[in-house]
Amino acid sequence: MMKWLFILAILTSAVYCFTGVFKPGFQVTQKDSTSWNGYLSLRLMDRRRIGSFRTDFAWVVTPTLGNPALAGPEIELDQFRIADPHARIFPEEWRGNESFSLLQNIDRLSFQVRPSRVKITMGRQAIFWGVAKSVSPTDFIAPFPYGAINTDYRAGVDAVRAVYPLGMMSEIETGWVFGEDAEIDKSGYWLRTRLYAASTDISIVAAGFRENRLIGASLNRSIGGAVGWIESALTKPDDSDAFFRLSTGLERSFRNSTLYGFLEYHHNSPGTSERESYSENSLSQAYRTGGVYLMAKHYLAGGLSITATPLLTLNTNSLFNMNDNSIQLSASGDYSLSDNSAVNVGISGGLGPENTEFQNLRTAIHMIISMYF
Repeated sequence: MMKWLFILAILTSAVYCFTGVFKPGFQVTQKDSTSWNGYLSLRLMDRRRIGSFRTDFAWVVTPTLGNPALAGPEIELDQFRIADPHARIFPEEWRGNESFSLLQNIDRLSFQVRPSRVKITMGRQAIFWGVAKSVSPTDFIAPFPYGAINTDYRAGVDAVRAVYPLGMMSEIETGWVFGEDAEIDKSGYWLRTRLYAASTDISIVAAGFRENRLIGASLNRSIGGAVGWIESALTKPDDSDAFFRLSTGLERSFRNSTLYGFLEYHHNSPGTSERESYSENSLSQAYRTGGVYLMAKHYLAGGLSITATPLLTLNTNSLFNMNDNSIQLSASGDYSLSDNSAVNVGISGGLGPENTEFQNLRTAIHMIISMYF
């Protein structure tokens, strides 16, 4: 009892000391059986600047209910973190059928200094780049999987990062990101430059991560009234053949930006054209350590957004597997309740022939309320 009173006292006092986001959420999923989850996610954040120093902190506490409740993520190979406190505060032992859990996540814990013009950030921070809408071939550190619902904040990773500005919209950066226990074969490094030339945003990156070597680039520029991009990367695992991924597409707004749409093609060379080979092919190093998760070779992604009223936006997105004719679909609506709160309601799922990639996706309905303070 005293433990719970202590935790409650910390959270109550922290709300008055930090800025943050409070997110009640609810989700129902249906396939062969119906399950549900509800949660009350509280993200407490603090950013401070003292002279040339800046600190960044974020702690997320999430009580959950369900059948079962959320078990909580453990530290895995695909997470660039040296160590973490246990993600599940309660219960300490998970049997798989608990209806209540209390989760936590230290998502930011870094400080930044600017000696001369260079900006050096050390600790847990968000690192991302890339221009693609579906799969970003160069963004290997902490990408969102396609169809992720809660994308407000990238997952924090443990890294040392240095960025040096070269001029307007141009910079060069390098860094090291640490895996579990800071082991070399679970960590990574990169050297990246961003340039602006001929009305084009150009990015080039060379990296090594989890015994893979990557070189990639992206181009992003206006084309008439639209914006076009291409992003690609060649990755060579230490113990297998190199693989290539590419995403290219166009986006455009219409009717004074009340209507927006995009279309993107994604090529995934480590995938297979035969649906019967999905399971066997997923055991390759590209899937185990190279950041690949889509099963086939060719995909087409699209999205449409309509601003129905100044407070209401409607969105649809899809990812079509061109090899097995299955599709992942989602639709949602965002409504602004006030200057500091909004609600998101949506549905997602998959369709396709038997034994295809997205055919077995569960249908999920969710509602998330975001309140900022």
